Amino acid sequence: MINLTNIDEVKALQSNLHVMFDGDAGKSVMKFLESYSGWYESIFDPINKDMILINAGKREIVATIKTLLENNAEAIVALAKSKEQ
Repeated sequence: MINLTNIDEVKALQSNLHVMFDGDAGKSVMKFLESYSGWYESIFDPINKDMILINAGKREIVATIKTLLENNAEAIVALAKSKEQ
């Protein structure tokens, strides 16, 4: 398990994520993940309330990846530490 309060681990994770997602193939995969997770949609199914949690989980995964790609390691560590308290 990666410790997001450890800057060296965050930097290594970010490096790997950039290798995966910065190229054309990675950007295509990210578009798929965004689409599949409902990133751009407001998904609410009043009949199947379990889908609310499932869709929120999908969006949380995409949000985590995007946060790691778009922020510097120091900001990630500070965010992780603030969530621990």
